[in-house]
Amino acid sequence: MSKSILFSEKPQIKVAIRKVRNSTRLSLRVSSISESVTLTAPVNTNQDVLLRFLESKENWLKANLLKISDKKVQIDIGRLIPIFGTKRHIEICSESLNVRIIGNSIRIPITESKPGLAVENYLKKLAKEEITSVANYYCGKLGVSYASIKLRDTSSRWGSCSSNSNLMFSWRLIMAPRNVIRYLVAHEVTHLKHFNHSREFWFEVRSIFGPYENEHNWLRTEGTNLHFYKFNS
Repeated sequence: MSKSILFSEKPQIKVAIRKVRNSTRLSLRVSSISESVTLTAPVNTNQDVLLRFLESKENWLKANLLKISDKKVQIDIGRLIPIFGTKRHIEICSESLNVRIIGNSIRIPITESKPGLAVENYLKKLAKEEITSVANYYCGKLGVSYASIKLRDTSSRWGSCSSNSNLMFSWRLIMAPRNVIRYLVAHEVTHLKHFNHSREFWFEVRSIFGPYENEHNWLRTEGTNLHFYKFNS
C-alpha cells in the first residue's frame, strides 16, 4: 500500500508501505533515481507506529530528497550533457534541420520548440544505432544471434537477455563512455550463449571484450548519474 504523508511543512511525500513477513524492524529507503520512498515494516506493525516512525525521520527524509533533487539536470539550451562520456554543449543552430553533433556541441534546429525532447529522441536514435552495431560485432565473435534489440528507460538494470534471445538495453547508456557501452553489450550478448553468471560466462565475456573490471565498476559508481538528466522540456 502507499500513503501520502503530510508533514508540518511542505512537501507532501508519498510513502509506499511494504509489510514483510520476515522483517524485524522498520527501515526507510529513498530511491536515488525515482525519488520514491519505501517504508519496510513487520507484517503486524500498527499504523500509528508507522506514522510516528515517519515523523521521527522527517528531517532525514526531506534532506535526502533535496539532495537528489539538486542533482537533477533539466536538459535545455545552454546545458551540458554527456554523449559517449564526453560533455556536449546544447546550442541553437539556425542552419540545422535536425539535431546533430558538431565537435563538442549538440546543435538544435532553431524551429525546435521542445529542445529537451529533441535531444532525448536523438540520443535514443544514436543509442539504437550504436548498440545494434556493437551487438552484431560480438554476436559474430561468439557465433550467436539475437531475436530483437529493444531500448527502454529502465532504472533497475542497464541491460537484459531473455530466454527467447531478446536483448534489452537502457538508451541512457549512450551517455556513458564507449568502452562501458561495449562492455555492457558484450555482457548481454554472452548471455545468449550462457544464460547464467557462471565461471564459463565471465571467461567468455573476457575472451570477447578483454578485462572488464573498470567498465563494470564505472556502471556501479557512476551509472546512477545518467538517470539525473531530465528531458521533459
